Amino acid sequence: MNFRQLEYFLAVANAGQITAAAQQLHMAQPPLSYQLKQLEADLGVTLLNRSATGTTLTPAGQLLRDYAQQLLDLRERADSQVRSLGQGLAGVLSVGVISSSIGATPNAKLRTLTRHYPKVQIRLFEDNTYGLIDRLSKRLIDVAIVRTPFTAPGLASKELATESMVAVVPKKYDHFPAATLKVEDLASVPLIIYRRFEHLFQTTFAAKQMAPFIACTCDDARTAVQWAESRMGVAVVPQSVAEQTSGAQTAVRLIRYQPWRTTLKLVWPEQITPSPLLQRFIDSY
Repeated sequence: MNFRQLEYFLAVANAGQITAAAQQLHMAQPPLSYQLKQLEADLGVTLLNRSATGTTLTPAGQLLRDYAQQLLDLRERADSQVRSLGQGLAGVLSVGVISSSIGATPNAKLRTLTRHYPKVQIRLFEDNTYGLIDRLSKRLIDVAIVRTPFTAPGLASKELATESMVAVVPKKYDHFPAATLKVEDLASVPLIIYRRFEHLFQTTFAAKQMAPFIACTCDDARTAVQWAESRMGVAVVPQSVAEQTSGAQTAVRLIRYQPWRTTLKLVWPEQITPSPLLQRFIDSY
């Protein structure tokens, strides 16, 4: 099994037809079919179900597609980083971002970096904090923007911004007497919470002997704001997310509670020496 065979296999897997894949690869169909059969022979499994209408992946083919994409991505990253090692003027940088990092990237310095070095390509991978940390541990990305709290030894980090939690309050629930809230004020309204902070919130509610109604739990802070905009409850999210995404249908109320502060961090594996390109990216924050 070699990289060329994996490229051919992915082209067919994505196109769903050997003929269409051959056209995309600018090659004739017979040699492409031969390479696929050779790959199946080398592995001793059938990767493609072939029919008159096209191809579908067998279970083994589905598994290989995932591995093949990772291998080709790693090869591309290795090639790019080796070529740009000397100066960091060109190459591909794989950056992980969380949904609640909205507003933190891209920033002015990063825009300046890509303007001065137009051959620098940024590849974004969106996931939650622990998903991105896992990608870093597997060297599938170079650097990530994540949010505290998290536990992850072996990471170097750079703090970007620390902020409070806020309540995004639809008008129907906006009966609070003050512009800023205490945690206890949330006891009387249905809450929409970002799953990333569920444990933190529940620990606080238990300590304060509160049992607010959790109307919705979601995986994206922007979704929490959207549901608040639809008057489904009061969303509790980081302040920057509320400021970037909330609209006229809601009011943003600061929550005065120190343990509910959270920090955006830029993280990368501490045991590696950042390439010049990665260092330029880190310095842009």
